[in-house]
Amino acid sequence: MKKILILAAMLILFLSCAGNKPKPNWTAKQYYEYAKKIFDDEDYLEASNQFTVVVLRYPGSNIADSAQYYLAEAQFKMKEYLVAASEYEKLINNYNRSPLVPKAQYKMAECYFELSPRAALDQEYTHKAIRAFQTFIEDYPTDKLRTEADKKLALLRDKLAKKKYLSAEVYRKMRRYRAALIYYNEVLDNYYDSSWADDAMLGKIKVYIEDEQYVKARNEIEKFKQQFPDSKLQQDMRDLASEIPKPQKAQK
Repeated sequence: MKKILILAAMLILFLSCAGNKPKPNWTAKQYYEYAKKIFDDEDYLEASNQFTVVVLRYPGSNIADSAQYYLAEAQFKMKEYLVAASEYEKLINNYNRSPLVPKAQYKMAECYFELSPRAALDQEYTHKAIRAFQTFIEDYPTDKLRTEADKKLALLRDKLAKKKYLSAEVYRKMRRYRAALIYYNEVLDNYYDSSWADDAMLGKIKVYIEDEQYVKARNEIEKFKQQFPDSKLQQDMRDLASEIPKPQKAQK
């Protein structure tokens, strides 16, 4: 009796699963809902496969853009960020009137944000993320994701500033002062709103002191006081100022 009940349960389960499988006569909406159920169950690999079928089989349907979006989302959930970015871009290009385009633009930027490495490495994806976020902000300035986009854009710019600053520090320690100043100035000119701007100006002061250009060092110290009055590096700046020899008074 026990074996019969087990077999009956297995048969019911099999029939239930079989009943959920796609049928040739399904409409676009039925197939989409089937794929969406798989996505909601967090089987993202299978969901991506099924959404691909929907996109290819029903390209002109009113759910094609949603299927394309969730195809990209499934790849994003699997952390396949390059693939996901490509799929979001397909939605933007192929369904440019879809209400999902703004979110797809944001998520494409987020893919590159996730791919952006630490500051010391090549920053190709950082630049791509910045361009994508800037496009989102310019095209959809009032979107609810604007605030988050601004935050991530600031983080990306800060990373580029850090990379320039680290390069400047390397050149300064090698006593290649001209090259060091170029990189410090890049931080100050292009990333003046980053957290590395005061570090860069302090670096310039160090360069001028080490190179015995004391007049320029004093000028930078005055700029530092004016531009970064609340900087945590104020004490470091004062310590550097104390290292500068006092100007010799002209003999009478």
